[in-house]
Amino acid sequence: ARAMSRPERTGAPEQFYSTAEAKKYAANKRMNEVQMHMAERAVDLLQLPGGKPALILDAGCGSGVGGQVVASYGHFMIGLDISQAMLEVAESIDAGDVLKGDMGQGFRFRGGSFD
Repeated sequence: ARAMSRPERTGAPEQFYSTAEAKKYAANKRMNEVQMHMAERAVDLLQLPGGKPALILDAGCGSGVGGQVVASYGHFMIGLDISQAMLEVAESIDAGDVLKGDMGQGFRFRGGSFD
């Protein structure tokens, strides 16, 4: 089987996740619906204890739709993404706190920081 192409291995993130691409992604209604359902399922799978807000890391948060879902459950999210343009979209929809970072370079959070 042929390996799937990974754009991040062929150039800088800005080449693939430009401001125009980020806006197009964020405006795609179907993409937003899929992201919302995935985030809802992720929160369900986490089985977080009720009555207490949790802090969740969204690695690869993209446009931040997951942050809105997490907030609707009464929790908090810190989003991490490699694309500054996608983070700007996330900030524009108030998706929680977001940071620019490359998951391939590891995280600079202490163990146990997230629920």
